Amino acid sequence: MIEVRLLDDWRTSPPPATFLNIVGQQWTISLPDDAAAERLAETLAAQPNARLVGWSGTTLAVLMLLLPVGVFAVLGNGLYDLFMEVEPAPRQLAVLAGALLLYVVLAALAASSQRMSLLSQELGGMIDSFRDMTQRFHLRPARLMRLARAWGRHCGLPQAQEVAVWNPGQPDAGGVRAFWDVLLPLCVAQLPGGSRLCLHVRSDELHVIAGALAGHPRLRLEGCDSAALGAARGTTAGLAGERLTPLSILSAAERKLLTLAQIASFPLHALTSSPFEAAVGPLVFSENAFLKLARHFAERLEQDAIYRFLARCRNDYGYLVRNAERIEQLQLPPDTALHLHATQHLARHSRQLLISNSRRLLHDADPLATLCTINQLAVLHDTSAVDPQLQFALRRQLRQLISEALHQLETGEHYPLFAYIAQREFAPDAPGAAGGAIAHYLPRVIAEEDASSGAAQNLLALTRFNAFDDATLRCLARMLETVGLYAPAAAIWQKLFGLDPLLATVRLARLKERLGDAAGAYADIRHLLASSQLARRSELHIAALLEAAWLCYCAQPASGLGEGQHWLEQAGSELERSPGSAHEYWRLHNYRALYLDVAQRYAEAIAANRQALAIPGLQQKLYSGSLTNLAYVSRKLALSQLAQGAVAEAQSTLAEALEYAHLAVRLKRRIADVDELPVALHNLALIHLCRGWLGAESPQQAGEAAQAASAEGLAVLERIASSKKRFALCLENALALALLGQDSGALLREATAFASERREAEILAAAVQGDDASACLRDAVLGMALLA
Repeated sequence: MIEVRLLDDWRTSPPPATFLNIVGQQWTISLPDDAAAERLAETLAAQPNARLVGWSGTTLAVLMLLLPVGVFAVLGNGLYDLFMEVEPAPRQLAVLAGALLLYVVLAALAASSQRMSLLSQELGGMIDSFRDMTQRFHLRPARLMRLARAWGRHCGLPQAQEVAVWNPGQPDAGGVRAFWDVLLPLCVAQLPGGSRLCLHVRSDELHVIAGALAGHPRLRLEGCDSAALGAARGTTAGLAGERLTPLSILSAAERKLLTLAQIASFPLHALTSSPFEAAVGPLVFSENAFLKLARHFAERLEQDAIYRFLARCRNDYGYLVRNAERIEQLQLPPDTALHLHATQHLARHSRQLLISNSRRLLHDADPLATLCTINQLAVLHDTSAVDPQLQFALRRQLRQLISEALHQLETGEHYPLFAYIAQREFAPDAPGAAGGAIAHYLPRVIAEEDASSGAAQNLLALTRFNAFDDATLRCLARMLETVGLYAPAAAIWQKLFGLDPLLATVRLARLKERLGDAAGAYADIRHLLASSQLARRSELHIAALLEAAWLCYCAQPASGLGEGQHWLEQAGSELERSPGSAHEYWRLHNYRALYLDVAQRYAEAIAANRQALAIPGLQQKLYSGSLTNLAYVSRKLALSQLAQGAVAEAQSTLAEALEYAHLAVRLKRRIADVDELPVALHNLALIHLCRGWLGAESPQQAGEAAQAASAEGLAVLERIASSKKRFALCLENALALALLGQDSGALLREATAFASERREAEILAAAVQGDDASACLRDAVLGMALLA
């Protein structure tokens, strides 16, 4: 018996570019998608004495062709004897002369006709048909099989122990099937018992090929680890170092689709640059833009073939992968550069189509298709310098599409993608005096080349973002705050202050708290609520009351939260009179849970957080916030149960808190909510520490998990220039090192510098001066005197 293994491992080890490789007793055959039979015939014809092997069949075919010729010769001689007698009858001569005259007349008419090209076309078609017949003759499975048997014996196939065949294809494919008609019968006939036949197939062909091989008398089909491979395929590890399937393996149709996929991608780090430049970085793939391009440039392909190609790019070829932020990127094999000229030509054609209809590639509310269109219009703008009128029209289209893209990014919560764009286009240190590269395509009062004087430079900064309307600017400010770019978000709200000072004051107060000035933000919001300016704007009044409740909680000690509680109750009364949005109700329940937590009513706080989590239609950012709060309050409930002696209940509640913390961190990572990710990581690290101290986890496991979470949180804080939870994360990092048995003195001294409350600084100072600082701090945390 021959052991047959099916492997859908194209992603982990792409097929080799060479057709045949024999190393000792191991054979590797890589069949291309196109012309596999022709490639096999070439290999078989290259063996010694291949012509002698093929002559027997050729001789038989020639004899079969000569048989009707011989029969026609016998009939011709009979006719000759009949008509060419010694004294033929006059009737016979008349018929012969008439036929000859008719032939001459027809030949003269054909020679004088203007449609002789039709005759040449017919002759050419006959020649092509003859060539096809010749090719089909040379590619007959019987002839190839005869050559293959001699080839296998010559190369030592009967002594081989393993034969690996890449891309065997499906058994129901049309034409000559190189594997199923030749290679498989050859292996069955010549491979010794106990050898192995490994078939490397694509994931969509796995079950079909397994069914075709099942029940073969000399083959034993072994199971494959398809599920494990599929699980590994979903990871993002090895994104930059993965080997990619070479283009030579792909069919002509798939190579055309890969070209369209490259056109439907845009640079992640350089939105306005051509995706075909050498140093633009990773390319973001837009599936909807690709499908629109395929509908225009590959209209002959069926939809099933296009979607099958996309599945293979993700599962088998390794061309489409997701990075750590779950953004799908296009990776191209090295031999793609050989077809760069043809790809650029097709890309120019696709960009020309956008001149008549710039919305040709857009799809509903998909920001990727919109950003791909923006990229193509920007490249078209840069290559149309000789046509100022076209450039003006393109700038107008770009302005509209950029506004749409910002709204789509916020509505779909595409925070990871926006974070990349914002860092290079809207941050204060972005390239260019007035923003990133995209600013060059927007109408501005002062152009950068005109800003040679100080006054012009001030005007350039003053009129930044003026190309957008106020709704787009509000959307942009909210998104910048979400991804942790607080300074540019505050700059936009300051710009909008003249249009809506009340709303701008509320939003600027929140940003001030994010930047570390909670007391100043609380003073600003109190001043606003003390005035009568919000009386006629119910929705903004509710937002100001909720913001005041939050800022009071952040800025005041537990004994001074009465005013915040009053504002929270007032916000609830306002919502009863005039129902608001889901976001406002979420904030009401969320802040109510915070105040219940301060009152040590943990069960009621958990119930309020569950109410917030149950509100339909919320953004994932808010859901992740409720999960973070559930982890926080559940930990405190577990520690209160521990203080009452209920150890088993405390362990169970702490395990539940850990689940909430993990869910919160995963969701915040997925949506790139770096604004609140440090808080979620702080909760996760502290819960691991508590479980390690109480024996629910081993000290090694708990210490490593806590250290990883706290280190990630500190790295995020460095990136967004925020001090929120910095003291907690520094202290948790030190406690994790102590749990691992390492020296944590330097980190404890560093944490002391970030203590925002006097009580925290005193506890930490006393612990550092004591004999066992880590034990003292552990007791303070478990007793909720520290990091509560």
